[in-house]
Amino acid sequence: MRNMLIAATVGLVAFLAQDIAQATPAQSPAELRAGPGMSWKKIGQIPAGADVEVLSCNEGWTHSWCQVRYGSKTGWVNAPVLGTSRSEVVIAPVVTTNAASLKKRASMFSRVIETIPGGEKVDVLGCPHGLGSGWCHVSYNGKTGFVRGGLLKRQGSVVPQ
Repeated sequence: MRNMLIAATVGLVAFLAQDIAQATPAQSPAELRAGPGMSWKKIGQIPAGADVEVLSCNEGWTHSWCQVRYGSKTGWVNAPVLGTSRSEVVIAPVVTTNAASLKKRASMFSRVIETIPGGEKVDVLGCPHGLGSGWCHVSYNGKTGFVRGGLLKRQGSVVPQ
């Protein structure tokens, strides 16, 4: 009886862990688009750190788009989201460039929730004007708030933003 109880508990823990892992949102994902530009339809997201196969890139890379394959999907990503890890091309994670204040609201005068040290990875939940400008909605250490976009960058991006 005791062995059956232990086995049932282990099974339940494994099931719950799998359910939690599947519910975790993508970390600072890159938008996969049907074509090379912001006007093309979004066809998926690729989480930061995910390996991608680069099929082609527009000439010059700066402000360019690259066609990539991720799993069974093929689409286009903005070139600055690509980085390298070992010998692989990956979606570069988003980090703070310097210490950044995580604010309750998107305002200089809003209350500071936490100070994020420079070089820390954050999960970008939304960045209406893109990294580098405006305010971005982020998650850090289980807390969500807003950080100035100019204090965020893709770590190890092969193309400066």
